[in-house]
Parts: sequence; structure tokens; C-alpha cells
Amino acid sequence: MEKKQDTQENAQSKEEATGIQAENEVEEEEEEVPFFDLSNHCIKPDMFDGIHILDEAFEKIDGAPNFRQISGFPVFGTGQPTEDAMVAIINKAKSGKENEKIFWFTMRQEPLVYVNGNPYAPRDPENSHVNLEIKMNVDQVRTVDKHLAKVLKKRQKESGNDTIKVLKDEEFAENPMDRKDFEDTIAVKDIKDLDAVYDYCREKCNVDLVVVRIPVQEDQMPTESIDTIIDALKDEPASTPCVFNCQMGKGRTTLGMVVASLVKEISITAELRKMEEINLVHPTTVKDLLYNKFERLPNMSQEDDDPFSRGEFEVIKELCAALPLATEAKKKIDIVIDKCGPPPKGAGIQNLRECIIQTKWKYDVAPEDKQIAYRAIIINLIERYFYTICFSMYALEFGPLGYPKSFNLWMEERKELQNMIQDGKDKLEWSRTVDAAMLEKLKEMMAEPNYKDNLGKLIRTIYEFAFQTYSDLPRGPIKNNSMKKLCASTLSEILPQEISDKVNKKLEDDPNSSHDFISLVGMVSYF
Repeated sequence: MEKKQDTQENAQSKEEATGIQAENEVEEEEEEVPFFDLSNHCIKPDMFDGIHILDEAFEKIDGAPNFRQISGFPVFGTGQPTEDAMVAIINKAKSGKENEKIFWFTMRQEPLVYVNGNPYAPRDPENSHVNLEIKMNVDQVRTVDKHLAKVLKKRQKESGNDTIKVLKDEEFAENPMDRKDFEDTIAVKDIKDLDAVYDYCREKCNVDLVVVRIPVQEDQMPTESIDTIIDALKDEPASTPCVFNCQMGKGRTTLGMVVASLVKEISITAELRKMEEINLVHPTTVKDLLYNKFERLPNMSQEDDDPFSRGEFEVIKELCAALPLATEAKKKIDIVIDKCGPPPKGAGIQNLRECIIQTKWKYDVAPEDKQIAYRAIIINLIERYFYTICFSMYALEFGPLGYPKSFNLWMEERKELQNMIQDGKDKLEWSRTVDAAMLEKLKEMMAEPNYKDNLGKLIRTIYEFAFQTYSDLPRGPIKNNSMKKLCASTLSEILPQEISDKVNKKLEDDPNSSHDFISLVGMVSYF
């Protein structure tokens, strides 16, 4: 009887223990509720057709889109690599020393997960063409990373055949409104959160891999993010390798590379100055070294004749006029930006200064509904460039002293600069100013009774009008499309009312008819 009673009591104890364990598991699950729930989100691969746009002259690592190194610096950049490519990059960056320190800066605010060794990011099902814009701190991003991995493992299990569904872009388009995607199903071998991938690479490469997660939104420049890079590198030898990545390895990666390059330049300059002071190196030698390594201008291009390509926007000119150091700081950071940008000046894929006017050219030829997205990008790019110059001013002043004050605090003490960029970042000519006199001349030519006999002369004059309006654009498809669009709109504007009504009716009756200039000329000659 006692044995039976003991057995019953033990069984009851086990049940109670099991119940407690179950309650604890529920409590643990409740405690692990992420900052942002991704249970209903889809995922998209970071890789897409055309992601690699770096000049073919540079070394390529499979699975590491746009991988490159800044000439003369152990500063590397890449798009989000595959797990194998991450190992290859680390092996490329290290010098061979045992347990060598290497910094890896992930300049992304969106959560990440690796499926079969390939990177994926979650997307909102209602807006799958853009990365999630969730403001999270580093700990929150890591928690959401792990949550995303659990969500996908659950989907894999529920599928019954170890598969999950993903969305894929048909092709890349810079403007999110131009993107199209489709659903695909993939077989799953393994799923890892980002920290697990770093742990694997750290052990595989036998290095002291220091991972720095910096949640940055595309085309923007939070001052706190710059301080994170400075704090990581300011006490390190300039020879310490550092790798930066975002999804494509473009804007956010380039920004990080620019910051790291200037920090390392100031560190090397300070060391050379110390050697000069104690007569270890002759002043002339120091001067030549600094000039050849840091001050020699990269190869010039035709676009350098354009003031906007040189970054001479209204708010930038206002900054340089207000602070004497800003002109020197702009010159300094522009050289670094050029070295981190595309050939022939650098070894990158985006010039943080020239991309502003290049995006403006795309805005000029875009339909009105798509201009909204381009305008927002342009304003962000101008603001980023403004803060990059401010960072250069700060670094030139406080870098040689060891950065005793943070960049964020430096900016907070200069509210006038914050007000300047807020008030001036959209001071741009958003619509083209056309030659009113030439437009009036075209209207007079069209109003003549024999305008059809002079149609050839009229067409040539319209082309001249369009060429004059876009004379500042470099040759290429953007200029050609801009001129064609203006030619079509100009012809439509100067048509006599009777002809205009017939043309518009033809366009309304036939939805497939084209609105381009040549088609309009054909209709005008017919009517």
C-alpha cells in the first residue's frame, strides 16, 4: 500500500512539475515577445538580378555583391553577403595573425535571417517593395532577428515538406513604384539568425570578429551612427581592418566607409605629425606623404564642371558662407567621398555628393506620380551630404585630440546648423525654367496658316528648345528622355485648339496610341 501511495504521489509530483514547466515555457514565450511581430510578414532575398553594379575591373567575390576595398586603407564594403562569401571577405581582410581583430559594421535597420546560407529580409505584405522602416535599437534588432528565424522555422515545420514561401523581385528598380514581385517556394536546409552567422564565421576564420550593428535608414545619416563608428575605431591602429555592409552595399555602406576613411586618415596624420615633432621624419617627407596619400585629387571628369556635381547646392553654399572651416571641411570630405565613389575617381558604386544631382536628373524625366518618391530621396541625400560636411568639420577639430566630444553633442550645440538644413534641404529647382521667348516664337510658328508646310522647321526649333533647356545634363539616356518628354509636352501646348481637340480625341479613343513626340507629329500632319 505504501509503495502504491508513493507511486501515486510521485506521479502527482511529476504532473505538477510538468505543469510548472509548461507554465514556465509559456511565461518564457511571453517574455520573448519581440519588439515588432513579424509572424504575418513575408520575406524577400537580399540578392536580386543586377545587384552587382561595381566596375568589372575590380576583384569579385561570389556571393558578395559590390565587394571592394578603398585604395590605401583596410576599409572594405559589400552588399549583404552569403555565409560563404562572408567567410571569404574576412579571410581577404585579415593579415594572417592569430585571432586578429576585424570590425564588421552592419549598416541596416531591417531585421535579417539566413536561409540555406543566403540572406533574407522581412517585408510588409501590403508594401513589399521597400525595406521595413522600424526604428529599433541594437538589442531590439537582434531580438527581432531571432524572432524572425523562429517564425520561419515554424513555417518550415507546418509546411509538411520543409519548404517556405518567399517573394522575389522580377528585376531591380531604383524607384519602389517601378518594382514587381512574384511568390516562390524554396526547400529549407537550415535557418540562422544573423548573430549565428557571425559566430560561425568568427570560428571558421579564427579571428576576433567584432560585430557592430548600426540601424541606419537608407539615404539618411543619424549623428549617433557616426559616433558608433568613431567610438569603435578611434583607439584602434589605423591598420585594423573594417568591413561595412548594407543590402546592396551602396548608400549606407559608402557612408560608413567615408567615415572610417576620414577617422583613419586623421589617425595616420596625427602619428606622422608626432614623428615629425621628434625629428624621426623630415617635415618635407611628411608633407609629401600626406599629400600623396590624402590630398591628391582623384581623376577629374567632365561632370566636375557642373556646380551641382561639385555639391554647390544653396544650403551647402549657405553652410560654407556661415562657417569658415566648412569650406576646408567640404574640400577634405569631397576627396574622401570621391575615393569611396565610382571610377574613375574611386573604387565604389555611389558618390555621396554627385548622386544628388544624378537623382534630380531622374526626377526631371519621371512621370508626376513617380516624382514624389524621387523628391523624397533627393531631400534625404542633400541632408546626408550636409551632415557629412559637418562631420568633417567636427573630425578636423576634435579628431587630433582623440574625439573628447561626441559628434552628436557637437551638433546639438549648433542648433543653427540643424535649422539651416531643415529650412534649406528642399531649396532646389523642382521644375525646369524654359525660355519664354523661344516658347512664344514656337506658338507664333504654329499659329501661321501654312504651319504644315513649315513642319520640318518647327520640329527642328522644338528640338533646339529642348536641347537648350537641358544643356546642363551630360549625354546619355537621361538627357535623351528629358528632351523627348519636353518636345512632346511643348508640341501639345502650342497646338491650335482645333488640332489639339482632334489629337486628344484620338488619344482617348485609342488607349494604345503613344503620347511620344514622333507620334504627336504624325497626328498633327494628318489632321
